[in-house]
Amino acid sequence: MTVSISDVAKLANVSISTVSRVINRPSLVNAQTRERVQSAINELGYHPNAFARGLMLRKSEMIGLVLPDMHGEFYSEIIRGANLKARDLGYNLIISSAHDPDDMHSLLDGVRQRRIMDGVAVMVAEVTDHIQKSLGELHLPFVVIDSDIDGVAHDSVTIDQREGARAMMRHLLDECGAKRIVFVGGLETNVDTMARLDAYRVILAERGITPTDDDVHHLDYQYETAYAFGKEHLRNWVGAGNCVFAANDEMASGIIDAAYALDIKVPKEIAVVGFDDTRIARMTRPPLTTVRVPMALMGATAIELLCKRLADPEIAEQRVSLRPQLITRRSCGGGGGSGSDRA
Repeated sequence: MTVSISDVAKLANVSISTVSRVINRPSLVNAQTRERVQSAINELGYHPNAFARGLMLRKSEMIGLVLPDMHGEFYSEIIRGANLKARDLGYNLIISSAHDPDDMHSLLDGVRQRRIMDGVAVMVAEVTDHIQKSLGELHLPFVVIDSDIDGVAHDSVTIDQREGARAMMRHLLDECGAKRIVFVGGLETNVDTMARLDAYRVILAERGITPTDDDVHHLDYQYETAYAFGKEHLRNWVGAGNCVFAANDEMASGIIDAAYALDIKVPKEIAVVGFDDTRIARMTRPPLTTVRVPMALMGATAIELLCKRLADPEIAEQRVSLRPQLITRRSCGGGGGSGSDRA
């Protein structure tokens, strides 16, 4: 039989409102009454209705995390860090994904209309007018992950993508003796790809190098796509001092496997590097030189910022930028440096 709040009140010989105060605002009830009510709750095995409690407190104690995808270690690490921080701060985390800008717009619109969450952290892979409008109309606390949205008040946590890519480019040119670097990124509209490609171009320009049209390519961050692309193009890229800079580890791994399928030796005939430092970077043979992104910390920081905003809606906007770290291994054919993790 279901136990109700009135059953607790009857056993404790108090009013229903007193039981409610013990559950929701115990500091308002004297110690003797609190103890009697708690004893009745324990004896009856009563569990408060979370939905009704949320209506009373005007909060659900649930927060959301919206990602572009949930496949792969990159996103699972963000989720892990976010979930641990949410639980630590007394919130339950609801996770969803939106695979393209239209999907993101629809999902954010649903969040706005239903208001089942106290706040939401949103990872924005592509900044579009639709997404900017959706976030501007959200009317609940939110944090943007991996981007900043012009014209919309929000907190954010980002990775210094350009610094990570610049460190990689300098390592390839100065330590590995690279003469030609082919950049393989994600979609042209992806904010991470744009930042990493910008750093690639800036460092080459500093050295008086102009990349050709065949030096920059846009894929989709997937292993399978990069593997097929590598099998088609790698023979044209082979040469002493040549390197492929893939914008994530999955694509770098796909290109390395394509090289082996073509009997092209890495790094002897062509070097390959990646970005993110997921587990695949250590499993690839040879182990992958990459840029370590603090994925779990990014998720945890986003939730921490969101909870601070929930606790104090009037605090100034917060911007947190996390630093990536160059990790040098054998796939680049060069010496180790700062942040070396050679294997």
